[in-house]
Amino acid sequence: MSEWKTYKLGEILNLFGGGTPKTTVPEYWNGSIPWLSVVDFSSVNKKVYKTEKTNTDKGLNESSTRILKKGQIIISARGTVGELAMLGTDMAFNQSCYGIDSKEKTTNEFLYYLLKYCIDRIKKNTHGAVFDTITKQTFDNIDVTIPDLSTQTQIAKLLTSLDDKIDLLQQINQTLETIAQAIFKEWFVDFNFLGFDGEMLDGVPKGWRMGNVLEIAILLSGGTPKTDISEYWDGDINWVSAKDITNNTKKYIIETEKTITNLGLSKSAAKLLPKYTTIVTARGTVGNYCMLSKEMAISQSNYGLKSKFGFDYFLFLFIGNMIEMMKAYYYGTVFDTITTKTFQEMEVVIPSENVITEFENRVSSLYIKILENQQQIQILAQLRDTLLPKLMSGAVKEEDCSSVFSVDNLDTVDELRSNESTTSPEK
Repeated sequence: MSEWKTYKLGEILNLFGGGTPKTTVPEYWNGSIPWLSVVDFSSVNKKVYKTEKTNTDKGLNESSTRILKKGQIIISARGTVGELAMLGTDMAFNQSCYGIDSKEKTTNEFLYYLLKYCIDRIKKNTHGAVFDTITKQTFDNIDVTIPDLSTQTQIAKLLTSLDDKIDLLQQINQTLETIAQAIFKEWFVDFNFLGFDGEMLDGVPKGWRMGNVLEIAILLSGGTPKTDISEYWDGDINWVSAKDITNNTKKYIIETEKTITNLGLSKSAAKLLPKYTTIVTARGTVGNYCMLSKEMAISQSNYGLKSKFGFDYFLFLFIGNMIEMMKAYYYGTVFDTITTKTFQEMEVVIPSENVITEFENRVSSLYIKILENQQQIQILAQLRDTLLPKLMSGAVKEEDCSSVFSVDNLDTVDELRSNESTTSPEK
């Protein structure tokens, strides 16, 4: 590593502070300028393209916020520190974040991965008596060793190729999810489904009825093995917490933060729930939901719902629609708990079995593909996270990784793009 040189992290980057236009001035908000806060990039893979809130030119010019350019870096600096992303387009940002741009010794692509590699050290170098804060001193306290620019480019290119594949698979899945949701809305909200002749009875299509979700789904509960008994934990059984659901809301859940053993399962109220069960958070952050990609156990803060008739994808979207109805009903008030009574008492439209069957047949291929894509995303992310410290430390040279993709038979970005057009069946 004689060609690698050591610097303070603060020597190879520029930091920019952000700001927030006054929230009491309407003319500063809802304009055309994306305005970043940590919530906008805390769950992105690498690049952030959109924000929850936007500024006007007036809001930008009359506040301390500023524009970060496409390709520059954003990092959360206060509270939840260390969230990291690259900008996919020009954006303004708030004062809880730093904008970062590389100096001449490095590039933004390499710097992004270097910061990702250093993130634990960055978090350990926070300051502040009330809450953790990243400051300029944080970056001045961290030593990094980096190669020449040519080697940096090769390392960044390899890691970027993995992230590009992940991003494209996520985009494909978003398209597939949007298609499935659009068909569900057209059929079961707008009542524009195949074979419908327009005849209504008691406000619903003839052959449909009013009821509750437990007429078509089995309600399943969970439990937590005692946390002070080590033999109950770190086993082979995925255990789904509310946090896991929030991190995977509206998607399949592939892996969980914690696992339990068979002994933990048998010595608690937890039980194995079948593949394709829809899981809903019932306490805390209520109303997030996901679908199990395999058998898993869940905590007592969640409910599972499994179709009685094998209509798992219909039920998944049906639950999502129910939750949106609940949120609309409780708008402006506290919506902090879902109970068995909630499912029993909420009246919903129950479609006829033949229509649900036809719908299930139409969307099943979409959800099979979504699961395949999520599983490949997991493989790619694990590969990237394994290579990152080895490449950044010089333990493995970038040229030694050239056979990784062919060994794992991973799709190229071009192949994925060509496949995207074949995964959108007609309604």
